[in-house]
Amino acid sequence: MSNNPIFVATHPRACSTAFERVFMTQRDTLQTIHEPFGDAFYYGPERMGSRFESDEKAREQSGFAQSTFKTILERIEREAAEV
Repeated sequence: MSNNPIFVATHPRACSTAFERVFMTQRDTLQTIHEPFGDAFYYGPERMGSRFESDEKAREQSGFAQSTFKTILERIEREAAEV
């Protein structure tokens, strides 16, 4: 079996959580990571979201203030290699 990742992207309100749950029923063959880029998007130094823009304390307390898109990809690759 291949260890190549499958990346599924969708738009909001597209029943994507239900689709993801189908993958999650196959835990013996698939590893599912729910919204992996959310940490970098909302909290990290490269953040694109404005939700925590004026709340530095909340960003720091999240534990993800140093998360970047690169560190997220590196974590996914590292976890895939461990399987």
